[in-house]
Amino acid sequence: MDALEALRAKIPGFPGFEDADARRLSDEEVRAYLGEAMAPLEDRLSLAGPQAERFESTLLRAEFMNQAAFRVYESAKLDDAQNAAMAAADVTAIELADRADAVDASTLDAYLDSVNAVFDERDRIMKASAPAPTSFP
Repeated sequence: MDALEALRAKIPGFPGFEDADARRLSDEEVRAYLGEAMAPLEDRLSLAGPQAERFESTLLRAEFMNQAAFRVYESAKLDDAQNAAMAAADVTAIELADRADAVDASTLDAYLDSVNAVFDERDRIMKASAPAPTSFP
């Protein structure tokens, strides 16, 4: 099963990355999937202080798209390698979401490191996208 098939197995109707609308919806669905899986951790682990602040900061990344990165990505002309890279990062995000139930107080910091790393990778892929060619009359 390739990465896009794996994403569609977890998120039925996952639109992929072919155009701006599909990219926007795909980004939203991946972030929502991860955020919904992470959200119960705060209460379940009774987070407080710096650990709660770090958790909230990471959870915010799931709630809101990185506008600066997405602006480049949204209308870019992507090749198969760029689509594959984003699909792979999104699969990693989904896998992290599926592991959220197993996170405990002793593994939370490493889990948040992994979640932030996948968000950083997604942002890097988006920012590295080549802009779509513009045509002039």
